[in-house]
Amino acid sequence: MPLVCIDGTTVAISVDGPQVLAKTSDTVPSSTQNTLKVGGKSALLEADVADWLAGYATDYDNPPYAGGKAQGDSITGVSALTVNSVSSAEIVKSDTVFNATLSVTTPGDGPNGSKDPVSTINIIVEITDPAQTQLKAT
Repeated sequence: MPLVCIDGTTVAISVDGPQVLAKTSDTVPSSTQNTLKVGGKSALLEADVADWLAGYATDYDNPPYAGGKAQGDSITGVSALTVNSVSSAEIVKSDTVFNATLSVTTPGDGPNGSKDPVSTINIIVEITDPAQTQLKAT
């Protein structure tokens, strides 16, 4: 079975476009309702990633616009996000990379008082630390 993510997984967030995000890494917590455990910590489920994204917020610039704010919106392209397990839960794999979108909540300010016309920012989220180490037989 592949290495899976647990509570406290770290992700890197990059933009698939010209925007620059202020917050390019974050920690993804697992749900307190999750009963699947790995080494005493809750396994990270696809629903946990969706909950994290919904709460993710960052400032952004989209030159020549500056000072915008964006909020997590939706995950796209989740085909490789999870691994089959002994239960019906969708456990997140450690080698996961997925696309998502952010909704612009406050457009950046541009020249002559104009506002950034972009309403959605496409991002790429990559697991950089699954918060667990692979067990090896001795």
